[in-house]
Amino acid sequence: MRHIHTLGWTLDWLGSLYLGGMMVMACAQGAGAAATQSVWCSISDPARQQIFISTPYSLPMTSRMAVYAYGGRFARTVNLRFGMHVVLEGAYCHAFPTRHRAATAHADLIAHMAERNFRIVPVGIF
Repeated sequence: MRHIHTLGWTLDWLGSLYLGGMMVMACAQGAGAAATQSVWCSISDPARQQIFISTPYSLPMTSRMAVYAYGGRFARTVNLRFGMHVVLEGAYCHAFPTRHRAATAHADLIAHMAERNFRIVPVGIF
């Protein structure tokens, strides 16, 4: 009888150890996967009928500050490359939770601006 009791305790202990190990592995995998969002930026120039637009890019953080900082870099690049004078603190970037949503919105904006006879100017890497 004592042997059966010990066996039951051993199986309980091994089961707890197994479940505890699985929980630690799950937490480690969740902590290692950084949250991302897909971001693209655009600045329109109605006087010249053109729009400056970037391609969707995955940012490693999901904070609004990261998106605004990325928008500042975009505005600085447009100013330097194309001779524009836009403010650096504008909300030029659009953030989406998935790449698919970002690509869809990006394509919709390009199609809409092309219908209005705007020239689409890709900014490239910035």
